[in-house]
Amino acid sequence: MSSFSNSSMASVDEGRYCRYGNEALLKTSLTQLNSGRRFLTYRISKKMGGCDYFLLYED
Repeated sequence: MSSFSNSSMASVDEGRYCRYGNEALLKTSLTQLNSGRRFLTYRISKKMGGCDYFLLYED
């Protein structure tokens, strides 16, 4: 996983779908810089042909 660059925060309900209508997944960062931080993203990474949807999540 890459480190975070987006400063936006959202709840799961606010960020549930990307702009293409794909349901986002709640994931947890494993990087040293952001270890344990949660974020919403599309299930297929941009590298694998998915969209680049990304939004930090805060309880």
